[in-house]
Amino acid sequence: MKKLNNDFQENAYHTILDNGLNVYIIEKKGFKKSVAAYGTSFGAVNLLQTLNGEQVEHKQGLAHFLEHKLFEDEEGDILSQFTDLGASANAFTSYDQTVYYFSTNHELEAPLKLLIKLINRIYVDHDSIEKEKGIIVEELKMYEHNPNMNLLMKTYENVYRQFPMKYDIGGTADSVNNTTLEDVLLAYNMNYQPSQMALVVVSGESKSTILDIIKNCPMRNIEGSWDVKDVFEEEPLDVVKEEDSYQFPIQTPKASLSFKFKYDGDNLLYDEFLIRSLLNLNFSQLNDDFQVWLDQDIINSYFSFDVDLRDGFGVVYFFNEGENNHLFKEIIIDRMNQLTIEENTFNQITKRYFGESILSLSQYDRYAINVMSAHFRKTNYYDYLKSIKDVSLNDIERVMAYLKDFSVSFLEMRP
Repeated sequence: MKKLNNDFQENAYHTILDNGLNVYIIEKKGFKKSVAAYGTSFGAVNLLQTLNGEQVEHKQGLAHFLEHKLFEDEEGDILSQFTDLGASANAFTSYDQTVYYFSTNHELEAPLKLLIKLINRIYVDHDSIEKEKGIIVEELKMYEHNPNMNLLMKTYENVYRQFPMKYDIGGTADSVNNTTLEDVLLAYNMNYQPSQMALVVVSGESKSTILDIIKNCPMRNIEGSWDVKDVFEEEPLDVVKEEDSYQFPIQTPKASLSFKFKYDGDNLLYDEFLIRSLLNLNFSQLNDDFQVWLDQDIINSYFSFDVDLRDGFGVVYFFNEGENNHLFKEIIIDRMNQLTIEENTFNQITKRYFGESILSLSQYDRYAINVMSAHFRKTNYYDYLKSIKDVSLNDIERVMAYLKDFSVSFLEMRP
C-alpha cells in the first residue's frame, strides 16, 4: 500500500486491488470505533452512459432504485444483519454517487465482510422489482409534499436546460413504474464493477489486518469488456426561466435566487470552497449589512446559500423565506454585482473552515465519505485540506472572476 503523505499526521494508505477496486485505509491507532464506506460514482445525474462505445440511456431515478434493491438478500434484510453484528448501517444516493456505509464499536471483520458481500452480489427478480416500485413512489410523494424539497426541485427545473439535476434523485412515478429487472441489472453490471468503485475504512485496526480481510472476501469478476463512460450534453449558460412563481400549501412565502455562470476550472472541490468563502464574506454575519437585512425582515434564519460547480458551468443558489422576497432579490443581485473581499475577515473565515475540516478527521462517518467523494472528483482529500490551509487572496480573486457574468433565475413559492 502507498502511504498518503499529509500535513495532518494521519496514517492514511491507498492501493488499487487487482480487480481495479480503489481501497483507502486510515489507521486510527488506539481507537475502538470503525467506519467503512463502499461507493460508486453512479448517481442521479448519470443517466446517459456508453458501454463499449454503445449509448445506454438509464431511466430517471435508477441509481436510487438500485440502492434500495441491494439491501435485499436471500437471508433477509441486510440492514438487520448489520444490527445483529453490532453495527449501524445505511446508504444514500446523491446526484453524483451512491454510498453504502456502517459504523461499529465492536470487531470490524464481520460487518466489513457483510458490506463487501452487499456490493458484490444482487438478489432481485421481477416480483421484487414490482414490489419496490410502490415503496419508492410513496417516498417520492412524501418529498413532493415537503415545501423545502419542492422549492429545490422547482429551482433546478428553472435553472437547468440539459443537465440531469433538473430531475429528482428518485425519478418520477412514471420512470419508477417503468423500471424493469433488465434496467436494474444493466445499471448494476455497468456501475458496480470494482474499477468503478472505492472502499474507505477508518479504524483502529492495522492496515495489514484490514487489507487481508478485504482481499479474502469474494468479489465480482466481470467477464468480457465493460468499458463505461459518462456522457453529458452541453449545458447552455442561460437559465430556463428568469422569473417564476407558484402556489403551495405553506403559511409564509419562500423564494430561491440562482446565478448561473461559465466555469472552466479543473479543481472543482477547491474552487467550490473558495466560492463558498467569498459568499460567506458577503452574505453572512461577517458582513455588517447582514444584520440590517435581518432587522428589516428582508431575510430570516431560513436564509442560506451554496454553490455547485460542474464541467463548463456553475450555479450559486440563495434561499429565503418571508414577505419581502422582492427586496431579497434586489439586495442579493446588487451585492452579487459588487462582491468584496476584506483581508482580515477573509483570514478569519479560512481559519474557521480549516478548523472545521481538521475536526472532521475525528468524525469517522464524515471522514470516510469525504475521502470517497474527493476520490470520485479526482482529488486527494489531504491535498484539498492543505489547499484550505494555504489559501491566499489571489485564489479567491481568481474564482471571483467567474462571478462577473451570470444569468439569473428567481422563483417564489406563495401560499
